[in-house]
Amino acid sequence: MDNLSALRQTRLFEALPETQLAKLAGLAKATRFSQGEAICREGESGSELFVLVMGSVRATKGGNDEDVATIGSGSYFGEMSMASPDHKRAATIRALEDCEVLVISGVEINVLADKDPSFGYAFYRALARGLAQRMRVAANDVALLKSLARKS
Repeated sequence: MDNLSALRQTRLFEALPETQLAKLAGLAKATRFSQGEAICREGESGSELFVLVMGSVRATKGGNDEDVATIGSGSYFGEMSMASPDHKRAATIRALEDCEVLVISGVEINVLADKDPSFGYAFYRALARGLAQRMRVAANDVALLKSLARKS
């Protein structure tokens, strides 16, 4: 699958105009990861956004590799690094099977956003929507856990 088609199928970019999506596709680097390979590690610096084109990955936290999430094709991770230049990775992401991932450099996104403000606006608006959606899910999860804790 080409970069543009892969990005078009990613929920984060579903509202991104086609012209802006094509610019983003030009920045994306298709990369393969083997089963068991770490894509990024908790605590490391990083400014890349990852779009999972094919395969699935596991997110873990802490020294005992406690599961946080399983992420499948069409999803993305690493988006927090786009909003915070001194960001440390929040989890280790490891391939559960052979995976194809688009890696998008935050530095390259910012260079393009400086040259093309309409791209920057569209990209960061999409990013803000994605982060807001994930915050809503996290808030609902916390409320559910608190409710369950009160009942036990």
